[in-house]
Amino acid sequence: MATSRQLGAVNRKLIIWLGIAALIVVSAIVFDSVVKHRYAHERKIWKENALARLAKTSITNEEVLAEIDQIKHPTRDVNFGWTHEHVALMTNGEYLVFASRHGFDNGFVDHLFLAHGSDGRWYYSTYHFCNGMAGADPDPPGSIAEFVTKYAVREFDGVSDVCLQHTWPEKR
Repeated sequence: MATSRQLGAVNRKLIIWLGIAALIVVSAIVFDSVVKHRYAHERKIWKENALARLAKTSITNEEVLAEIDQIKHPTRDVNFGWTHEHVALMTNGEYLVFASRHGFDNGFVDHLFLAHGSDGRWYYSTYHFCNGMAGADPDPPGSIAEFVTKYAVREFDGVSDVCLQHTWPEKR
């Protein structure tokens, strides 16, 4: 039989190991929280700068006009499809002037797509378009309304932090 001294030593070792395990778990939770907060803050700053840039653009902006023209008139050497660096052109002529931020593919930090439509509305999505809209279907949507449905896009006021909310994948 084990003596009380042996049982006391086992209990102390068990308490020490449980304490170490608890410390590791708490440290991991704190680290995760701090990292998420940092990325959320960076994402918010990016949003504010992107919205300021987008608010200054319109169909009269030379860059927007050039991108729409290049989308409409592809050459043998250069074909952008229906999206360019800052513009997505729908088949009915509507367009979105957009900015997008690549997040993490593991859902840790959402992607962020912000756009100002030719209809005057503001849109956002966390759909994974990837860099250069590579995640978008090669077939252009017929309208902004179709784009909104297809890519988990939501409308917002163009200013608030509502656009930082998660939209994709949509919960059923």
